[in-house]
Amino acid sequence: MVNGDFAKLTRKHGIKISAGFACTVEEIGLAVGEKVGHGSIKSLARMNSAVVIFLDQVEKVNCVIETGITVREMFVQVQPLMLPATKVILSNVPPFITDEFLSRDCPGMGNLFLQ
Repeated sequence: MVNGDFAKLTRKHGIKISAGFACTVEEIGLAVGEKVGHGSIKSLARMNSAVVIFLDQVEKVNCVIETGITVREMFVQVQPLMLPATKVILSNVPPFITDEFLSRDCPGMGNLFLQ
């Protein structure tokens, strides 16, 4: 892949894999490559005890996230690099006001996460 092609990759092209056991970047890369094709992996690196992988197509990212991978005969969950969530913190709201009331009166906000 030419360096200019990396500019086309976004966070939607990335996945994050945190195995609960010791394994190498190569083992995780091979497991992802078995799912989507080894040529689809454009970049992979270990970052903060997780492995971050960029794939060439968002559809392949979704496929790996939905199915997960198997490393050393153990299932490993795959997370998207970009989480499509918004966190809203409201303060000084009386306890008798329900989450349903707030989400109904704030259209387009989806689920509210209150603390």
